[in-house]
Parts: sequence; structure tokens; C-alpha cells
Amino acid sequence: MIFKKKSQNPEELKDLKEAVKYIKALESKIDKLEKIVKQNEERSLDSFTKFSVLRFNPFSNMGGDQSFTLALLNEKNNGFILTSLYGRDGARLFTKPINNGMSEYQLLEEEKNILKKAMGHE
Repeated sequence: MIFKKKSQNPEELKDLKEAVKYIKALESKIDKLEKIVKQNEERSLDSFTKFSVLRFNPFSNMGGDQSFTLALLNEKNNGFILTSLYGRDGARLFTKPINNGMSEYQLLEEEKNILKKAMGHE
């Protein structure tokens, strides 16, 4: 733990030397906290913070919105789209990687829309 209860109360410091020592200890702890915050900020850029999901019906001859597409992106618009197409013969599941908000694979119209929504462009 970075901050522990001190046995010495800052108001009871006896002289300037003790006060300087106390301040330097606090500065050291603040530096450690700043490093931790910076590491967490950098790590959070790679975490999924943007998402959107859409249920839809890809086949006109089937009822209900049993299919879906889900976009999960980080702050750099990297991530993936997961799409499940439900049909009478079964379900198919597809993933498409997203780099800088784009996919090297052709996207369904629903996937394009959900990607725009996840990136905040809709």
C-alpha cells in the first residue's frame, strides 16, 4: 500500500529537517501514484470501451430477429465484429477483425451500421 498511516502527525513535526523529510516522502509516493495512473491509462486504451449490438432478420422467409451483430472496439477503434446468422438449417457465426475502424473483409450492411454506431459516427 502506498499510503500508510504515519505514526508521526505532520502538525507535530519538530523542525524543518523533519518537515523536509516528510515532504520528500510524500513526493515519492505521489510519483509512484502518477506512474500507476499513467500505466492504467495506457492499458485502458487497449480495453474494449466502445460497443454496439443489433438484432436483425437477414432472411425474408423467416420470422423474428434471431440473427445479431456485435461490435467491440477499443479507444483506437481496434477490435472485432461478431455476427451470428440464424437460418432454418442452423446458425453461422462469423468474426471480422477491425483495425483503425476498418475491416479487410467485406461487411454486411448491418455490420457497417453497427461499426459506425460503435465508433460514434451515427
